[in-house]
Amino acid sequence: MPAEQTVLAHHFEDLEQQHDANTLGMWMFLATEVLFFGGLLTGYTVYRYQYASEFTLASEHLKESLGAINTAVLICSSLTMALAVHAAQTGKRAALLWFLTLTMLLGATFLGIKASEYTIEYRERLVPQVNFTIDEWAGETSVPPRAQPVELFFVFYFVLTGLHALHMLVGLGVLAVLLFRSRTGRYSAGYYTPIELAGLYWHFVDIVWIFLFPLLYLVRH
Repeated sequence: MPAEQTVLAHHFEDLEQQHDANTLGMWMFLATEVLFFGGLLTGYTVYRYQYASEFTLASEHLKESLGAINTAVLICSSLTMALAVHAAQTGKRAALLWFLTLTMLLGATFLGIKASEYTIEYRERLVPQVNFTIDEWAGETSVPPRAQPVELFFVFYFVLTGLHALHMLVGLGVLAVLLFRSRTGRYSAGYYTPIELAGLYWHFVDIVWIFLFPLLYLVRH
């Protein structure tokens, strides 16, 4: 029996109606995610305006080069995810498997670089409520920075990037399931909705990082 005949839920009339409903559901979910991240970014913006000098100084202690590399990695992963969706739509199973694998590898690379960055920041004592200190920063500016606003910057940094990394982990889990099912011929040109929805989610996560990178890493500029 063709795959498209086995995946139609009983409460839908046809695959087109099911596809439209699933797509609408994903967009509604992404809208709630926009509100979630939007609230955090609004809070960050308010305090960035209030403590401009401290946030600028704190941003200088982030590894801009690693952030830039991760930005390039995620942009490439968006490309491979888009190609995976196209491969599914055109029924090219081998290409679908290849591009899903590439997307997962790029996502894992991003998380690996981020983990290395967190390790460096821990060694430099930049983690709030764990080992945070700015005593050695005294000579970096003519006016000694206030510790609390500087620490607040890193609170926002770890919360925002940590939540983003968590979303990346969820995305990798979803792609792993899709990769396994793709190997069994679950998807075809007639039924590729899960691949398409996963692509929407992955692109959203990438777009969030496109906002985080300049807001956190490029404040000094």
